[in-house]
Amino acid sequence: MSTKPTKAPKLWSRETPERTGPIRHTGGFYRTAEGKDRATGGVPLHNVNDAVVAAVRLAYKVAENQIDRSTRLARRLRDAGDRAVGPGSDRKAVDATERLVMKTLMSGLEWWEGSVAEGRCPVKRLAAAEYQMLGAVLGLGPTPHAKPAQGGARERNSAAEDSPRKEVAAVPRQPAAVPKLLIVHASPENSRRPVEIERWEIARPDAFQTTVFFFSVAAPASPPIQADLVLNGANADAHLTIATPPAAMGGRWKCAICDPNGVQLGFIEIALT
Repeated sequence: MSTKPTKAPKLWSRETPERTGPIRHTGGFYRTAEGKDRATGGVPLHNVNDAVVAAVRLAYKVAENQIDRSTRLARRLRDAGDRAVGPGSDRKAVDATERLVMKTLMSGLEWWEGSVAEGRCPVKRLAAAEYQMLGAVLGLGPTPHAKPAQGGARERNSAAEDSPRKEVAAVPRQPAAVPKLLIVHASPENSRRPVEIERWEIARPDAFQTTVFFFSVAAPASPPIQADLVLNGANADAHLTIATPPAAMGGRWKCAICDPNGVQLGFIEIALT
């Protein structure tokens, strides 16, 4: 409130002030932060410079509060990790993430190799089709509609009549019969894990006994699984005595079958659940 004298003062009398209204323009509501504390104070915002200074100082205060809040949150997360897994939780988290990424990449590569080896890879079929198309366009391969030369059929027929032995040799040989492989569990009853025979091949199913070691396909550096293989000849079933450790990794395992002289005769591939 402001006061103004309205009449000339008289002797032994008090001046009568004139009451006026409060200051209600924009500069009276918003003020720059000129004080030492965090409260809003200072001079009225009568120009644009005062408004810019007030906005910048307010933005600095907001940024400072956000930085303090983020620091407190990071400290709480680190303390929670240390309470859960012990000191150095940030390094352990990085190591676990690296192991997860590597296992994912190895699983993808294993699927890729298996699909390519078994001939069911769509990328391989697409590449083969594109290769054949480019060969047909550039003339690098035989055309599908090429006509045989004159006299070619007669020459082939005469050659077939003159050399019957070559035709017999061109017939593919049938693989030798592989005996059935039976699984014999050597582990206790409460720790026997399912074992499935994926593939197994042997060149000479003679009667002999040997010790084999299975290695994990996904993690070859893991400890191997020892087993005993007994072959009873081509007309009898073979027996594989194996103990499945509870800590062994699940997945595919392979082993080499060798005779007493160290010559590899075949291999066995199992799936451990």
